Amino acid sequence: MNTIESTPIATEERLLTEDDLWQLIAQGRNVTLIKGKIVEMSPASRNHGKVAMKIGMRLATFVEQHQLGSCYAAETGFVVEQTPTTILAPDFAFISKERDVPQEKGFGKVVPDFVLEVQSPSETLSDTNEKTLLWLDAGVRLVWIADMKSKSITAYQKRGDTIQAIVYTRDKRIDGNGVFVGFEHPVQEFFE
Repeated sequence: MNTIESTPIATEERLLTEDDLWQLIAQGRNVTLIKGKIVEMSPASRNHGKVAMKIGMRLATFVEQHQLGSCYAAETGFVVEQTPTTILAPDFAFISKERDVPQEKGFGKVVPDFVLEVQSPSETLSDTNEKTLLWLDAGVRLVWIADMKSKSITAYQKRGDTIQAIVYTRDKRIDGNGVFVGFEHPVQEFFE
């Protein structure tokens, strides 16, 4: 009589790393990692891209005119946590010239000073809050969440153990909140 030896089934999933993510991307997968787990990403809608571009273009122009640092386009990946690996890709990012360092390849190892996320219609408030907290906990000084439904931008900054959130409605002017000193722009123009 033959006996079959059973092997225990692993109940824990292996947490993925940056190297694993590169392999998935090479296979054509549009994914990122949050706390070592795969998160599927879908392409942005046309309006999402338009709003992200308008905001990014205005900020990039300001950054260049004042020689403040480097700007990064949508989907540039940044490692915000090593263990477990978390790699986020904002709609726009900025790193000040004082903090920026040359890097030949791979995902960004310097956490941005500023990130913009345009909230996708499929994102829940919980998803947006989680992403905002990941950015702030990693050391991002200013996070803007652009809400296409309300045509508003919420600016988040960590102040010690608390997070300050200021909502700029479409009839207001948003400023650089200490990251882009002297920047000011009508919110409504970002959504036109």
